[in-house]
Amino acid sequence: MFGEECWAVETSKDGQRWRFFGKAWKQPGEPILLHAVPQFVRFRPIDEDGWREPLARVGDHPMTLLRMEDGVREELWPGDEHVGLPVLLPGGEEGRLLRFEQQDDPLRWSYALEFRGLRE
Repeated sequence: MFGEECWAVETSKDGQRWRFFGKAWKQPGEPILLHAVPQFVRFRPIDEDGWREPLARVGDHPMTLLRMEDGVREELWPGDEHVGLPVLLPGGEEGRLLRFEQQDDPLRWSYALEFRGLRE
């Protein structure tokens, strides 16, 4: 998609040692979902040097929603309103959410992503 911006994302278990999680490509103002984020996450636009303030985990859900421009983190079960959002996976792969299904048992869920590419 044209007009996308790139944000670098790092995570940490203790808030001291940081690991690269991936690059989040998104539209300006668009939130992003992350899967399997540890206790802390921080991010910055790729063309800036300074990191935004780290955000701590506040729930026990499998997905994290980041509103990067606002500096907001929320753990959640994605719903229909999240379909189409970018999802960043550990290791840096990113796709768009096609569906998310949670069973009555909160330990079981499934989701599908669409991956796209562009060669120049």
